[in-house]
Amino acid sequence: MREAELENSLTKAGLRYLGLADPSAPLIPPSLAFFADSVETGGQEWAVSVESDAPDLRERVNHEWYMLSADQGLFQPDAPEFLLAVGDREATHPDSLRWARVALTVDCDLAGAGAEAGVTGRGAGHVDFAMLSLDGTVLVRGAKGEEWTDCVLLRNPHDLPSLRDLGTRMAASPETPRGTRDALERWLEHTRVGE
Repeated sequence: MREAELENSLTKAGLRYLGLADPSAPLIPPSLAFFADSVETGGQEWAVSVESDAPDLRERVNHEWYMLSADQGLFQPDAPEFLLAVGDREATHPDSLRWARVALTVDCDLAGAGAEAGVTGRGAGHVDFAMLSLDGTVLVRGAKGEEWTDCVLLRNPHDLPSLRDLGTRMAASPETPRGTRDALERWLEHTRVGE
């Protein structure tokens, strides 16, 4: 997706586009961040769930996501900026996933217009996103399942052995694109425990 198209899609979601994050920054790569809702956390996660068939799904998901994210530090209420994974997860070249810096606007609609525009989901009411705080210490994964639509938040994802193990396996796999392997190795090295 070109930057002008990305900016337009983000605007539809009620997000102001502030540019792409530096790809050399030691942030958890989006390709790993999308696994945040499927790794063992040892109870170190916060989550909200809404019934996927709820008539007010969009409003409830937007509200629950905001309350969880604001309360747990995805962004500061007075400066609501964070990183959103953008790009095509289904592309044959997964290195196309990047972090985009965005800011919330009063028109924010992640579960509706944003999902329909393809930046926070796969159609209106079908959220599918990964978000990261600017400092990389808070990760939020949103996904719609058959029965529940969940937003899972992890604080200090670099401290989760299961996520680090998965990142290590992905970095060692010859099937992982070179750019993603480099990003994984950079994140793993930068966030090593005890440093």
